[in-house]
Amino acid sequence: MICHSQNVLDRFFVRKRKKYDAMLSRLFKGAKLKLQAAPEELKATSSRGFDLAQFRELLNCSWAHHGWNILISGETGTGKTWVACCIGTAAMRHSLKTKYYRVDDLLYEMALMRADGQLLKFKTKLTKYQLLILDDFGVTPMTQQSKSDLLEVMDDRVGTKSTIFVGQRPYNDWHLFIDDPIIADAVMDRLSSNRWHIKLKGQSRRKKEASFDDL
Repeated sequence: MICHSQNVLDRFFVRKRKKYDAMLSRLFKGAKLKLQAAPEELKATSSRGFDLAQFRELLNCSWAHHGWNILISGETGTGKTWVACCIGTAAMRHSLKTKYYRVDDLLYEMALMRADGQLLKFKTKLTKYQLLILDDFGVTPMTQQSKSDLLEVMDDRVGTKSTIFVGQRPYNDWHLFIDDPIIADAVMDRLSSNRWHIKLKGQSRRKKEASFDDL
């Protein structure tokens, strides 16, 4: 009887594991993360700008259930995208639907959807993602329409869904980059509350040809 019960239990956990693996595979396929970054491969040190206790909390992903946001800033090559994708991986391991975009690509896709009369449908799709990673913020100037589109994306998510913003520019410069007082105030207001800010420091990891082992 004990052996039979153990076999039943084993089969239950095998089925459960297969179901979880299938779910995880779907999430990763849909997220299209730029980098395959696993949290266990990242060593968060204070010299790189990490608060270890804070980062452990971020990887726990409970914040994503409350619509909190994460801002990641730092010089080129300091590992911003890597860190964002690590958090994205952790989120999907916690069954959170996640999506990665370069900001320029997202705004371009929104422009295409607008031209096709599909923008509302596309924006509704964006709200389905519990975590949205927006990379390379501030790389190229935005049009007035793009600024409005970015604000609409944030409006649709504020307080309910989480967003990770990744940018080379210091956070204090983001307002100036948007260069529209009304939209900039609105965007920064939505980013300033209920958020963490990771400021990565150090030399470019690309120049050192590092594998991020000492992040």
